[in-house]
Amino acid sequence: MTESEPNPVLAAVTRVAVEATGASRGRLMTAADGDGLHVVAAHGGSGAWRAVDESGVASYVMATGQPQVLTYPPPSTPSQAISAAPSALCVPCICEDEAVGALELQDKVGGGAFTIDDLELAGLLGGIAGVAIARRRASESPDPTRLAGDLGRLAAADPSRYATIANLVRSLLDA
Repeated sequence: MTESEPNPVLAAVTRVAVEATGASRGRLMTAADGDGLHVVAAHGGSGAWRAVDESGVASYVMATGQPQVLTYPPPSTPSQAISAAPSALCVPCICEDEAVGALELQDKVGGGAFTIDDLELAGLLGGIAGVAIARRRASESPDPTRLAGDLGRLAAADPSRYATIANLVRSLLDA
């Protein structure tokens, strides 16, 4: 797999996060050595992406390890009007207590803010992405079957929290 080819695990995690939370688009970012944030997977994209920059929410989430849910003020003039109030949800992708990336979801379809359920689901998916990013950094190609197995073990330990997401990810990886 070349650097320009999307990683199938990261692409699947991003797609699941967008679809499951009702976001209009999402992207998964990592930091390259001193070279800022890089988008490694994206899904959706109706409308313009907000810029990825060193002072943005993804950088803050990676630096602090704390998720963020934002709802921006509505446009002040009709010429700025959009169909829904812009919002964002961003969670760290953690592996071994280190934020190795950030999963950012933008603009709930139909408007409104992201919910605590959206935040929890995105956090679980961010954890999966964190493992995949760390393995990718170690020049290992993430094995979707192994990641699904790891998530299955989490489901066995706490079925009420992880079973649904384990089955969802497993079915996507099997497809």
